[in-house]
Amino acid sequence: MLLGDGARSSVVGVKLERVNTADIGAFYEREMPRLVLFVTISTGLDVHAAADVAQAAFEKALSRWPTLRNPRAWLYRVAHHEALARCEAVRREVPVGVVPDRADHLSAAPALAAELRAEQREVMAHLGGLPPKQRQVMTWTLAGFGDAEIAAALELSTDAVKQSRYYARRNLAKRLGLAGRGSR
Repeated sequence: MLLGDGARSSVVGVKLERVNTADIGAFYEREMPRLVLFVTISTGLDVHAAADVAQAAFEKALSRWPTLRNPRAWLYRVAHHEALARCEAVRREVPVGVVPDRADHLSAAPALAAELRAEQREVMAHLGGLPPKQRQVMTWTLAGFGDAEIAAALELSTDAVKQSRYYARRNLAKRLGLAGRGSR
């Protein structure tokens, strides 16, 4: 039987014997909601499409789990690339003259929204108004990744990551009315 990334299940079964499945389960429970939110914010996909993307990324991670040095960074990068591919496929399908209504992403995921404080929801709503590169860098930053990890995932230099984050924070501070209050 083939898995989503083409790996044979018998190979996966052999490799997973050396892995603590409880650790994988805990990782899944902790990261799945965060990954869905990350994909939603970074790409604009609705929550259901983002959940599909996140699930596909987890399936790919499972078959490679024993060999992953940094599973969290690998997972987010794979999900990000998968989401971009899905966005491109959707873009090609939708006629130019049709602009679909965009629902509030947080209202579609009540469990995620319940975890977020009002201030966080407000900041996340403003992330959508940032230029794409700034939004990407801030989304990866808010997901807890460091400069080197973000640079590798987005194929940027660490200086470009720092600069994009600086301008993103400055733009967010202006949008939130915090300009001049030490927003750097």
